[in-house]
Amino acid sequence: MAILSATWDEIKCLKGVVPKTEEGKWAELEYVIGNIHGKPVVICQTGVGIRKARKGASFIIQQFKPKLIISAGHGGALNPDLRVGDLVIGEWVLSLKNNERRELATCIPISESGIKKGGILTENRFIHDPIEKRRLFDITGALCVDMETWGVAEAAMQSGTPVLSVRSVSDESAEIVPDMGYIYDSSGKLDKRKAPKYFVSRPSHILPFIRFRHINSKKSTNSLDRFLLSLIQQV
Repeated sequence: MAILSATWDEIKCLKGVVPKTEEGKWAELEYVIGNIHGKPVVICQTGVGIRKARKGASFIIQQFKPKLIISAGHGGALNPDLRVGDLVIGEWVLSLKNNERRELATCIPISESGIKKGGILTENRFIHDPIEKRRLFDITGALCVDMETWGVAEAAMQSGTPVLSVRSVSDESAEIVPDMGYIYDSSGKLDKRKAPKYFVSRPSHILPFIRFRHINSKKSTNSLDRFLLSLIQQV
């Protein structure tokens, strides 16, 4: 089994409890190999975005040949009923750019209640505007939006490796958040050159940023990591 996330921050609790047997790096990708509940697991940080997710998934498939890939991370809610920390299991992933939809693996034992199943939209940019979120929900019906699942699914299609995508909501559909795609770099780190300029021109986004970084993200990560640890035990 391989678990892929854009950044370590999204699965930091999971990474921290894995007894590591090997660590490695390839290009910008970082991975650790260990055992959870007696099962071998590869955990990988691919970097942010479709291209990096596709490249990272291709490497992991070729190198380790996992029987299942889990694309895990944060996601922005498109469905107005979703709240921060809610979990979404993708039944399908949609690329508007490619005008194509792909089915995802869902036949797994999930005992947790309250998990939503539905579509995931992958965009190669951070969707932060509530009006745009509403528009995307209306035209796609996807429950949430991320930046990686489509890339992972593309890579896995060539080998026939099943992909499970789980997203933990980090921002609600009506919530105003800064443009994280601008103030963070592709490795998920705050861009110290761009961020100050952004907040000088948009001071009203400072408090939403603090809430997102120190409350939303923490709650989202904790929810995701609890689920992943439980899932690994059941699979």
